[in-house]
Amino acid sequence: MDPVVRRRAAVIAAAVAYALVAAMCRPLTTAALGAVLVVGAPLFWVGVRRRPRRAEPVGRRSAVVWLGAGGLAAAFELGVWLGPDDAAHPTLSTLADPLLSTYPGRVLGYLLWVGAGLWLVSR
Repeated sequence: MDPVVRRRAAVIAAAVAYALVAAMCRPLTTAALGAVLVVGAPLFWVGVRRRPRRAEPVGRRSAVVWLGAGGLAAAFELGVWLGPDDAAHPTLSTLADPLLSTYPGRVLGYLLWVGAGLWLVSR
């Protein structure tokens, strides 16, 4: 078997095993924080230490679009966070609560979180 395929399979297996174990932690507990830090801190360290690949310069139009989208999302979240906390004006975390309150939902959440971290570190 190709070493690259074997390594990728091992990383995927480790991520799935991690998500299955980490999802057993009750949300918003010290154990859940520890589960996040066990993988998050090393991924953060690798991402900070790694030199990015050379990339094409970003055009002004692209930068404006992405900064505008990010600013709009941040303004929305800030407005909802500072505003009323009710069903008529839910935050994104309130909308995610029904999914993340179940074990399969937390497994999916951890998998998405670790996958996003691995993707960012590999860039």
